[in-house]
Amino acid sequence: MIREKTNDNLGFHCNRIGHIEEGVVANGLSRGEFFNLPPDDYETVKKDILEKHLSMSIHSPLVKLDWYPNPPTWSFLCDVDKDSRNRTFKMVSETLAYAEDIGADYIIVHFPIPSTDGVGESESKLESIAWKSCDQLAELSEKRGVAIHIEGLGNSPYLNNGFLTQSLAQYPLQYCFDTGHMNLASNLTQFDLYEFAEIIAPFVGSIHLWNNRGIEDYLTFRHIPVHPSQDPEEGWADIKRLLEILKPAYPIIFESPLSYPDALGNYDYRDGVQWVKEILETSS
Repeated sequence: MIREKTNDNLGFHCNRIGHIEEGVVANGLSRGEFFNLPPDDYETVKKDILEKHLSMSIHSPLVKLDWYPNPPTWSFLCDVDKDSRNRTFKMVSETLAYAEDIGADYIIVHFPIPSTDGVGESESKLESIAWKSCDQLAELSEKRGVAIHIEGLGNSPYLNNGFLTQSLAQYPLQYCFDTGHMNLASNLTQFDLYEFAEIIAPFVGSIHLWNNRGIEDYLTFRHIPVHPSQDPEEGWADIKRLLEILKPAYPIIFESPLSYPDALGNYDYRDGVQWVKEILETSS
């Protein structure tokens, strides 16, 4: 069953060809965010996007890279080792080239993130590296003419110490507010998720929607689809409250599987899609 389109900004995360039909079209959406596709699928996906008149963005990397460490979502832009940082910048550069070719609105890059080799280094040195990476991301974005949305995750100290808002105010970058990762980060580093949302809201250019009650959920189930049954009193991120704070007039991507975990109730994930549509309709 294909549902009627209601919001052009709503889309689904797609890492295989079938997700276009199953996640985007079947839910009445008109946007996809594409990630880590098999290289041989690129031209087919590009053709499908054009034929279905989809808006789209890219989560770096667009295609699987045999030279990049697993998982490909990991970023080394806050690492001390320059070669590690350059490896991620190479991935970002290749993703921007694809974005130009396919007409993506923007790409997502994980930053700021924890350093993998920063133990024993001074805070000032690590922050200087983060600023240099910001500068290079902005330079790449301007050179290619493609917007970059940075998405923070983990227990990075730069999420809530003023670095993030300062960098977004200074550079032509926007923030991707990932509800699942920000819920985890707020628990790991003990900041208020909703105060953070209020502060970062002017700089947000896109949202990723998924949920968890904490690190155990993430380790067990990874990205859990948002659903109206998720009670914030149990540790779930309050999706309705976050959307009301952020007041999005920009892309919102369901970044979760097309099924709900059996162990958590085996709900129909599509009820969550409809719930988000209703929240956006009533708050607009």
